[in-house]
Amino acid sequence: MRPINTILVKFMNKTYAAVLSAIIIIVPTFLLFFYLAAATINYVIKEKIFDRLMLVFSDLDTYSKNLFLSFLNYYNIEYSNDLDKIANILTAKLHELISYLSEEIIDLTIHIPEFAMKLLLASILSLYLLKEGESIKETFVTLLPENKKKTISSLLHGIDIVFESIILVNILKAIFTTIISYFIFLLFGIPYPLLLAIMSGFMDFAPILGPWMLFSGIAAVYIMNGQAMTGFYVFVLGQLLVTVIPELYIKPKLAGKYAKIHPMIFLFGFFGGLLAFGAIGIFVGPLAIGIVIVFIKYYLLGKEIEKKNSFIDKLLTQVDKMIKLEGTKNGKV
Repeated sequence: MRPINTILVKFMNKTYAAVLSAIIIIVPTFLLFFYLAAATINYVIKEKIFDRLMLVFSDLDTYSKNLFLSFLNYYNIEYSNDLDKIANILTAKLHELISYLSEEIIDLTIHIPEFAMKLLLASILSLYLLKEGESIKETFVTLLPENKKKTISSLLHGIDIVFESIILVNILKAIFTTIISYFIFLLFGIPYPLLLAIMSGFMDFAPILGPWMLFSGIAAVYIMNGQAMTGFYVFVLGQLLVTVIPELYIKPKLAGKYAKIHPMIFLFGFFGGLLAFGAIGIFVGPLAIGIVIVFIKYYLLGKEIEKKNSFIDKLLTQVDKMIKLEGTKNGKV
């Protein structure tokens, strides 16, 4: 919201700018959230996914063995007793995987209203901080001893830069996820590629329940329809290009560029946060590491705070120049 608010506040008072910024972001987000939820439920009902799952569950051993045989036939591999042992192991693992996915899907479905409420509360809090954040910061700083004001102001400014940069990293990664997902869906001729790609990008903000679950679900549908190899390739490409590479390489690289956090430190925060705080630690971990780095650099070592030079700031500067240029042409500036 803040980049939009920075532009709008030039033309109106901060209350109207904050409210309008919130509307521009929150309304489309809620509409997209409920549209994706409704589209998913409609698809599950239309394609009778639950009926197919019940059919698979009723004779999972036979189904998994037939699936294993289809892979062997595809690669012209002769069946043997050793492969039969492997098939039994895979069947047991498939039982575990399906049980896990079933629990996650049920849990996700039950908690949709809770997610919507959390999104609403976060939106209200964001609106308040957007309008009064600077005043709260100034009030806090005025309460400090005179010799600490400059140091704490620099520290808060550094934390602000880290927060903005890491949020930007997550947004850029979600955009990347949407684009790559779209081309994967196009490649395999999956229906509604744009809708599914947007859903994939939206799910990128959900800890643990990210795009991997969408690709796993699509792969499962293809496998249940007898297109085992297509389902297998969708699963592998989805996990590799949308989950593994972006999370372990692209996201840390972006963090190094925009948040000025070394990729290895970012990964440490990512996995450390996941182990310490669970799913939410994926976001909390890198933020905590960023705050620690800011504290060491600007409080303990006393270094000067850098000026913001992020993608958002460059974009805002360019927009501001365009507005001034247009005003000059119209004789208003």
